[in-house]
Amino acid sequence: MTNWLRALAPLALTTIALVVFFTADRTVGMLVIVAALASAFLVGTGVFGRPSRRPERDVDPAEVRAYREAHPGSTISNAVGAVGGPARR
Repeated sequence: MTNWLRALAPLALTTIALVVFFTADRTVGMLVIVAALASAFLVGTGVFGRPSRRPERDVDPAEVRAYREAHPGSTISNAVGAVGGPARR
């Protein structure tokens, strides 16, 4: 599913829900609103990476940037974990 379709699905469902809610059946409109909320939260991709524990050593921002350039699509949390060594507990 493309990014624009992921953004369009909740908007389209919300529009349909509002039309149905105010013109036809309120119960069906509310159910479509629930579907719109579910599509907004379940279909989308995560924006934030997994929170990580503090790395073993201090991390140089230049190393994190170099790691992210070498590994496109990696999050900052992933890069800090890879560059900083094993996490402290």
